[in-house]
Parts: sequence; C-alpha cells; structure tokens
Amino acid sequence: MGNAAVPLQKYVDLEEQIRKLNAIGIALSSERNLGKLLELIVTEARAFTNADGCSLYIKDGEKLDFAVTQTESLQQRDGKIEPFKSFSLPITKESIAGYVAVTAEVLNIQDVYTIPANIEYRINKQFDKNNNYRSKSILAVPMRDNDGEIIGVLQLINSLDCSGHIIPFNPAFESIILSLASQAGVAIRNVKLIEDIKNLFRSLVRYSIKAIDARSPHTAGHSGRVAKYCVRIAQAINDETAGRLGRINFSAQEIEELRMAGWLHDIGKIGVRESVLEKTNKLTANQIEIISERFEGIKNQVNARFSEKKFEALLEKEPVPDAVDVERRQAITEIDEALNFIKRINIPGYLKEEERVHLKKIAARTYLNSKGGKCIYLKPNEYESLSIIRGNLTPSEYEEMQSHVLQTIGILDKIPFTKELQNVPQYAAGHHEYLDGTGYPRGLKGDEISIQSRIMCIADIYDALSSTDRPYKKALPIDETVNILRNEITAGKLDGDIVEMFIRRKLYQKSSFEEDED
Repeated sequence: MGNAAVPLQKYVDLEEQIRKLNAIGIALSSERNLGKLLELIVTEARAFTNADGCSLYIKDGEKLDFAVTQTESLQQRDGKIEPFKSFSLPITKESIAGYVAVTAEVLNIQDVYTIPANIEYRINKQFDKNNNYRSKSILAVPMRDNDGEIIGVLQLINSLDCSGHIIPFNPAFESIILSLASQAGVAIRNVKLIEDIKNLFRSLVRYSIKAIDARSPHTAGHSGRVAKYCVRIAQAINDETAGRLGRINFSAQEIEELRMAGWLHDIGKIGVRESVLEKTNKLTANQIEIISERFEGIKNQVNARFSEKKFEALLEKEPVPDAVDVERRQAITEIDEALNFIKRINIPGYLKEEERVHLKKIAARTYLNSKGGKCIYLKPNEYESLSIIRGNLTPSEYEEMQSHVLQTIGILDKIPFTKELQNVPQYAAGHHEYLDGTGYPRGLKGDEISIQSRIMCIADIYDALSSTDRPYKKALPIDETVNILRNEITAGKLDGDIVEMFIRRKLYQKSSFEEDED
C-alpha cells in the first residue's frame, strides 16, 4: 500500500499541474490588454516555480525588448528601488536571454555568477549592483507563437524553497514553463494581431474621414477635432467627483467607442453634393456673374432706348429735353444700386424684413430679352437663394445637408462593428439631437439621448462655432461661443452639466491638440 501511494501522488500532482495550466491558458486567452497580459504571464510563471523574480523579453526584429519584470523581494524591501526601465538587447549569444532567442534552448543555471569561461553567454550584473540584489539560479525558456516562431524569452530568477532560501530550479519545471511559455506566446501573438487589426481599422477610418472632410476645405479637420473634444469631455467626466457627472464613469473601451463615433459622425456627408458643402454665399460666384451680365444687358437696353429717343428728336429737328438724360442716368443708377444690393445681401447674415421687401421688388422688375419677350430681373431660384433670412442654404439645400445624418446611419449600420464598437452608429446618429426634441433626424427627447450623443452634440456645436474654416461665417471668439452654448442650455437643448464642465475645465482649448493624435 505504501509503495502504491507514490504513483498516486504523482498522478494527483500531475493532474493539479494540468488543471493550473488549463486555468492559466483560459486566463491568457481572455486578456486583450497587452500590458496586463505580460504581467499575468510573469506572475503565473513565478507562482508555478516559486521564483522570486521573472523578466519577459519580446522579440522585435534583431533585438529583444525588456518588456516587464517582477522581483518580489525587492518590492517588499524598505527603501528606494531603481524604477523599471525598458531597454533592448541584441539577439546574440552573449546574454542569457539572447542565447535562448538564438538557439531556442532551455537554460537552467544553478548559479549565474559561476558560469564557466568557455560558455558563450554571461549575466549583466548591473541590475544586482544597482539594487543590492543577488541573482543566482535562472531558468530561461523561449516563447513560441502558433507558427512555432520564437517571439520572446521568459527568464525566471532565484527559485525559493519553503524557507525562502535560493535553490536551483527543479528540472521538472522546465517542461511546465515551456508549456506555459507556449501558451503565453500564442496569447501574445493573438493580442498583437488584434491590436494590429484595430490599428488598421483606426487608420482606415481616420484617413477615409480626412479624405471626405477634404472634399471641402471648409470642413477639413472637423471630424478629428470633434473626436478629440469627445474624448477630452469623457475623460474629464471621469475626473468629476461630485454631482450627477461624478456618478458617471467611462471605461477605456467606452472612450474608444466614443472616439470612433466622433470620427465617423459626418461620414454621411459623402452623399451631399459638393455644391452644397462648398457653398460660401447664397449664390455662387458664377451665378452672381450671370446676374451681373444680365444687368449689364438691361443697362445697354436702357441706353439704347434713350439713344433712340434722342435720334428721333434729331430727325424731327427738335431739341432733346434735359429730362431725357436725367431719366437715363436715374434708370442706370437704379440698376447699379440693385446689383450692388444683391451682392451685399448675397453674403450670409440676417436678412431684414425691409431688405426682403426691397429684394422682392427688384426681382419683379421686367425687361425685354433679345427676342422681345418679357423677363424678370431675377429667376425664381436666384430669388429663393437671395431671400434666405439666415445663413446661406435654401430649404431644399438645408434638408440635403441634414440628410447627412440619415446617410451616416445608413453607412454605419452596414459596417460589422465588433462588440466593443457596437454603439458607434447610435452615438454618431445622435449628434444633432436636442434634449427638447427639436433636433434631427429622430427628434429624440431627454433620456432618449445617450450621454455619448449629448457629448458629441456639444463637441460638434463648439467646433462649428469656433472653427476658422467655415465658408458662411467667421470664427466666433471664445466668450461669444460660450454664451451661445449657455443660451442653448436655457433653451433646453444641451446638457447643462456637461456644458458647464466643458467651460469650467476649459476643455475647448486647442493648444494640446496634436495632428496625429487619436
């Protein structure tokens, strides 16, 4: 019976090791943050071998990057410890980690200070000197990915017995740590692959949106700035400790989702005509030129008519009354004044009622074309554009501009976003929704509008008001922009808590914006 207990105990120990490895494998495969993953690998490797320390190196081309380290005895020691500093090692046989990376061998060294002179690798004692530490036993193993390529090295330092004394690493640990290192290698490769895919997606989004924004120089950079304002607001909310905002916290994943929604909120403008996006004044320069030529023709008709009167008087040998020239000059002056008036009100602004009445009278005047047909001074579409009371878009053009939100929804709903970004379409679609229900496209009210969409609405309005590149208006000074935002709070349109925090923390300052952020 006594002899039978030995293999049974070995079986129990093996089963426990397998269970632990499986548990670690599950933990490694579920971690998506590379930094946390590396720390987890080092922690679990130390626990398996009861090692005091462990370092992890990641292969990067022809060098090894010292990515993470743990040394329990130093962490527990009183006094200052030299802070961890990442550095790189050349992949050569001169260092222990480099040797393992080159040869793929497992090194189990009892005392690194007594490595024979004929051995190619050596230990760098600088860490020990700086921290009053003694590295002795080391177990170094290669980490391989799912293709069998070496992607790094796991180096355990100072195995400890139950009394805390340094002992050599048990050879039985080698296969276990190799198995753990293989799991770790696959997990690292997967996390890096996922991160690479995310970075590729971010880059595609950013540069696609920049290309769309660049269709008009007047909107270039808008989406990127809105994304930055959104992230800045969300991070500031996380810093709030009091009131309603103090109870809201955004995770890193939620902030990334908001950032992406900020980048994509105007993607639907790809379906808006450039003539609408680029519209600077109520009428284009070409339209004004056509009206100017038309009015010049009308003036020529006036001059021709009065010249004909003079000619008829000369034929009749009658004196030409002075009133004829006065009447001619007056008619020409009225035409010039009408054209100047049209050019003045063509610039976006507020059209007063008396100006609208005057414009209507000008538009209704008639002249004869070259075929003798009666024509009005302004065509219906010209009059419609010039009679815009505020801004520079006609109702149909404004409706087309508003349609970009519906087109944004249509585009984003077709993109198979991952779970982490599944709310991007919803947030982007809400950037023109107001709390009082007067927004578009859905006319949502109050709690129907997510906190993320409220943030985006504020960011979008602020950037539109403060941007120097809008064709239809000059950038407003900060104090005037702030007053407009506060007026929108009073009108019940914007979230007052967020706006006031935006102003109080001066989140509108662009000095820290970097071109390549986000």
